[in-house]
Amino acid sequence: MKEDSKVKHLLKWLKYVILSVVAIITLIPVIYVLFYSFKSNQELITGGGLLPRKWVFSNYSEVWKELNFSLYFYNSVVFATISSGLSVFMGAMSGYVFARTQFPGKRLLSLLIIGVMFVSLGPMTLFPKFKLAVDWGLTDSIFTIPLAALYGLGASVFLYEGFVKSLGKEMDEAAIVDGASYFKRFYRLTLPLMAPITATFFLLEFIAEWNNYIFPLVMSIGNPDTKTLTVGVVELRNMGSGAAAWNLLLAGSMISVIPVLVVFIVLNRQIVGGLAQGAVKG
Repeated sequence: MKEDSKVKHLLKWLKYVILSVVAIITLIPVIYVLFYSFKSNQELITGGGLLPRKWVFSNYSEVWKELNFSLYFYNSVVFATISSGLSVFMGAMSGYVFARTQFPGKRLLSLLIIGVMFVSLGPMTLFPKFKLAVDWGLTDSIFTIPLAALYGLGASVFLYEGFVKSLGKEMDEAAIVDGASYFKRFYRLTLPLMAPITATFFLLEFIAEWNNYIFPLVMSIGNPDTKTLTVGVVELRNMGSGAAAWNLLLAGSMISVIPVLVVFIVLNRQIVGGLAQGAVKG
């Protein structure tokens, strides 16, 4: 018994050591970007240690004010929030339909939707989306661009369908007896119970859209006022005179990383718990 206890204790500590090492390796690039963002461009080019010889805090103020990063930050928040909200709304309705409704071709349609999760359609559908967005005038405002970005609902449908199935049909059957319509059962009964998985998927989708680069880049070609942070950060490579402005690029990168990093650190338990409710119970 004592040997078994010692082995379990050793394995527990070994697990923590491995996780700690992985966490440190993952954070090393972020730490480097953080300290390097306070260096001058000349010091970055000539090389040096991790800590700056002279701390240049003006990198952040220059990026935020003079290079219009305040607008890019606002655009990123709007784009990621609306895109995530639309994906959550469409995924919740689709998942409920697949979990509670029987119709011809349901199995085939479900397989096709989930199959999209394993196929990269981004490059294939980028030009058609851009053409439709231009024709419909969606590229004129950051509030309408997310309408053209609505795609890839396979993961949300899969998670919501599994979650709704785990609830059982008794509540729906009782609501039907009380005369509740199909849509009323969804909005009044099932949707409030979806709160945990909805919060989880919204956060995951928000992070994905926040880091989206190609789609916002293409959509902002004719309207620079709709650029997001990811587009603005990449453009900083050409801001220097004769050389890349690495100090501004790193400062802009930290501005784009910090919000997502903070959200994930604060809400990582909710993300893991919501995924478990949607996948394991289903």
